[in-house]
Amino acid sequence: MTNSDELTVAIISTTTMNTNTKSLLDDLNWKEKLKLPPKDNRPKTSDVTNTKGHNFEDYCLKRELLMGIYEKGWEKPSPIQEQSIPIALTGRDVLGRAKNGTGKTGAYIIPIIERIDPNKNAVQAIILVPTRELALQTSAI
Repeated sequence: MTNSDELTVAIISTTTMNTNTKSLLDDLNWKEKLKLPPKDNRPKTSDVTNTKGHNFEDYCLKRELLMGIYEKGWEKPSPIQEQSIPIALTGRDVLGRAKNGTGKTGAYIIPIIERIDPNKNAVQAIILVPTRELALQTSAI
């Protein structure tokens, strides 16, 4: 898929978006104009920092999804995300295990959102979690 194809797909799927969001989708410098949350300066363990150096753009995600990822304050994929997102995007099943706070929820939510077609008026994904606490965490993403 070429850059012009990606842009066309992004524009078609923005029919219900406001004008500011549409202009960000059309803008090649869209990342610089996002409203990012304050940077998290807490110390991070190697569970989160020991990455291979990938960026979320490396996964060819929809621009709307990338905008949401960066506006959430996520700068780079965590190790669990680097390992699982590419596999999940191909439609294969993934079984991952990592410590709390390492990005497991994002590791499966990002591929699910990427595969959803906003123009299709049907249930396209169901996320089932075993506890209320996990349901609240998942819905916050």
